[in-house]
Amino acid sequence: MKKASKIIAIFIFTMSIFVGVGAVEVFADTASQTNTVNEPVKFIAKQKGKKVVLKWSKSKNVKGYIIYKNGKKFKTLKKNKLTDKKVKKNKVYSYKIKAYTIANGKKVFSNSGQTVSIIVTDKKSKKVNAGRFKYIKNQYTISLNGKVKLQGEAYPSKKLKKKKVLSRKLTWSSSDTSLATVNARGVVKANNNMKTGTVIIYAKAHNGLTKKVKINIENYAYPSKIKKMYMLSDDIKPLVTEHMAEMTKIVSYFEFENKNNETTFDIDEKGNLSMSKKIAINSEMEKTIFNLISSMPITVEVHKGYVAFNRIDFTVYDTGIINSIAYVFQGMENVDTGYERIEIAPNWYYQYGEFSKGYFEEEQE
Repeated sequence: MKKASKIIAIFIFTMSIFVGVGAVEVFADTASQTNTVNEPVKFIAKQKGKKVVLKWSKSKNVKGYIIYKNGKKFKTLKKNKLTDKKVKKNKVYSYKIKAYTIANGKKVFSNSGQTVSIIVTDKKSKKVNAGRFKYIKNQYTISLNGKVKLQGEAYPSKKLKKKKVLSRKLTWSSSDTSLATVNARGVVKANNNMKTGTVIIYAKAHNGLTKKVKINIENYAYPSKIKKMYMLSDDIKPLVTEHMAEMTKIVSYFEFENKNNETTFDIDEKGNLSMSKKIAINSEMEKTIFNLISSMPITVEVHKGYVAFNRIDFTVYDTGIINSIAYVFQGMENVDTGYERIEIAPNWYYQYGEFSKGYFEEEQE
């Protein structure tokens, strides 16, 4: 009899967990993939008189939203606007939002919720809410594998510029993480997946005020334009005109397909393609390099961070003169290519240098 009583007690206690609290709550990451709930976006808090007004964009295929105030469940509603009248001046309030749907009789929530904070102010308040941004550029262009550090801070509106903002700190997010990600410090990093395009990075202030920054991601191996052509010697100009297609094909191959190699390609005395250090390349690339070197008296130097197309001539005084077009791999812009260089396109450089013939021969050995 005692054993039966214990079983009944356990059953009642277990049922009270599920029935006593109403509908069972499940987060999307614990539910099936078909029950994924879209997270609300554009969540913003504004003060209107003595009230706080919360607004957000409607999420598709959701039943409603739950608002948390200062960490506690505050309201459940279906519309995308909420007015909070229970606030006091000069006090900071934090709000979090989650969307939910119903699946198999259970509430399924979005995985994470956006959070905003706001201070309720009056004319005497020393601190106010963010009303604008400073030090943020509207647009950047970076390379595949490239990165850029975004700057920016939140400030009061111009009407309240003598006041202090509640928080200058910004949070960052990406519209397409398959193109680029952004970390908490505002560093945008293009992904290494050969994917180019435009991604929007959102800078968000404490109250949800948002600024868009456009990031264009380009493959610098294929330059759209060569600048400063007047600075290039006549001997080297054909590389960036009739032979540009071969160069882009070569640099792209060693940057993305056949990485981390070191060798110099040349034509030997028998008219065959030679390498200073034997590496494996496919027949198509071997043909491309051979045709380029056969068309112009150059060597092709492959390094772990760049490729250089060098034309070397010697004067009557046995002084070596090098004219070179170098391409630095994306994300490795600070690599030393050996000579002073002039940028003629993003990651493409014209190099010119002089050295003694003896020095050159030592380098070749």
